[in-house]
Amino acid sequence: MAENIEALFDKYDVNKDGSISAQELLNLVKDMGLPWSNKLVNAMIRERQLNADVKMDLDDFPRVVKALEEIKKSLHNPRGTREAMMAVFNDIDKNGDGFLSTDELREGMASVVGMELSREAIAELFRGADSDMDGRVDIMEFVKMVTSFF
Repeated sequence: MAENIEALFDKYDVNKDGSISAQELLNLVKDMGLPWSNKLVNAMIRERQLNADVKMDLDDFPRVVKALEEIKKSLHNPRGTREAMMAVFNDIDKNGDGFLSTDELREGMASVVGMELSREAIAELFRGADSDMDGRVDIMEFVKMVTSFF
């Protein structure tokens, strides 16, 4: 698997600078046949990077490829996707009240999705998801947030 990831990384690292830019990731997303959006690509880059140059390195790449493969799989099975989103929501909803707090969302993004987000990024994501402005995110708002990347 490591050789395949390295080969894939080399293929998409077109300028051979040792990192994947947003444009290079966009090429991968398109080649995988996924409905691409600059919003999705930029979010993946922004939340995976450790520095401010909007690129990802080989250490970040396997998680991104896995996430893209999961997205592709879920798009071919909408019912499974709905069930998977509900399972993820329930897993993130630690207190079982049917809503996500900012802390639950932050912890869930780290543990379930593998994305360590800053408090500022979580607050921004939460504000965007909380459409009824009640200070919490329900299952429908969560699904809308997740699918807004497409």
